[in-house]
Amino acid sequence: MTTKIANNASATTRKSTTTTPEAQKQAWEGVLNSAVDRMNEPEIKGSLQYLGEGRINTVKEKVQGEMETFLKSNPNASADDVKSHAESTTKKHETNAMFQKMRDDNFFGKLMSRRKELLKDMWGE
Repeated sequence: MTTKIANNASATTRKSTTTTPEAQKQAWEGVLNSAVDRMNEPEIKGSLQYLGEGRINTVKEKVQGEMETFLKSNPNASADDVKSHAESTTKKHETNAMFQKMRDDNFFGKLMSRRKELLKDMWGE
């Protein structure tokens, strides 16, 4: 004996629960744009926290690629799901870019201090 489960929801109700691709794209682009605006704020732009245009563009490209992949694998995702995934993805790539910047700044700081040591040894300053 098999039991049939009927879908009692009307067609309009079922249609309203699905999210259009445009709404999905707007959801993740809104998160990305607000993150980019936050990274380009004037207070941050003049400080050590500023990532630079190259790193910000890299973050944008990585988030866009990952979100397009997410939407292809989850075409029926709600706008809230897309937004939460976009927030976590953006934070992940922003944090990675910050660590790369810290690594590069540390490397160049050590390089410059070593340069000063060598100049001091060479010229006796």
